[in-house]
Amino acid sequence: MIENKYPIFGHGQVISKEALDLLRDNPAELTDLMHLDRKDGIISGFELVTNFDAKQVTVTRGIVKCGKKIFWMNEDYKFDMPEIENRYVLKLKLFSNIEERKFYIRSADFYLEILDIETNNNENTEITNNLEVWQESDDKTKRVWKNKIGEIEITRFITRIGAELRNDYNNFRDLRRDFNLLELINTKYSSKHELGTLHPKILELFGKEASKKENLDIYDVNFYVNCLNGNVERNVIIAYINLKLHMEKKNYTNEELYQYLVKILDNLGKDRKITEKKRVIPRKITIE
Repeated sequence: MIENKYPIFGHGQVISKEALDLLRDNPAELTDLMHLDRKDGIISGFELVTNFDAKQVTVTRGIVKCGKKIFWMNEDYKFDMPEIENRYVLKLKLFSNIEERKFYIRSADFYLEILDIETNNNENTEITNNLEVWQESDDKTKRVWKNKIGEIEITRFITRIGAELRNDYNNFRDLRRDFNLLELINTKYSSKHELGTLHPKILELFGKEASKKENLDIYDVNFYVNCLNGNVERNVIIAYINLKLHMEKKNYTNEELYQYLVKILDNLGKDRKITEKKRVIPRKITIE
């Protein structure tokens, strides 16, 4: 039996607790059901946009899932490009069931984690929204941390003085540079697989390049068409890699998936040449 209840509000009616509860629960339950089969990761949005003049990076609004709970960000988030040369990872920390007066709150906070700890002498150095060091010292922070349910990587990059962070990926190989690139390879994008799948931008670039190759078989065509259409499940990517490279592993890291896809592109050979057919118009007309 299925029963969906929606409150009806009319003039002179007393608003009951049940009606208010339905207003609260129905939208949240509907959102959960829409993404019921998804695992932790980005569901939509959270794209990266750079502003060279303001020296800022914008993370667009979007939806993520963590710990079987849906979080949505209604506004874009901006952070300044770090001026100190180092290796950084931008992550989203997620907290749930924080009780504050009359509300239970789900919240999330961006922070930049410094990977090169040797130059900082502090393994727990983290840079939050305003590039301030976040230390877990006060009681309020410790209480919030008890409600932490996970974290999701958004991007990682290596900065160098005199250069600016960019996201202009020219081709599939350009997704990996030495520095000043907002990398997407390790970004966790939500899928039915526990480890998520590759970012749609990575798959789109692969699809565009693979479609130009000359040594394509039916499996290549099918896979690159799926890449161009949108998200591709991790199991599909793994099956394609195992087929093309004659491997049998059941799982790979995002780094390995990317490297093997690069190898497959190389194996597909050169781009096919497109020859234009020219119409030959006779100069003379012979009449018999």
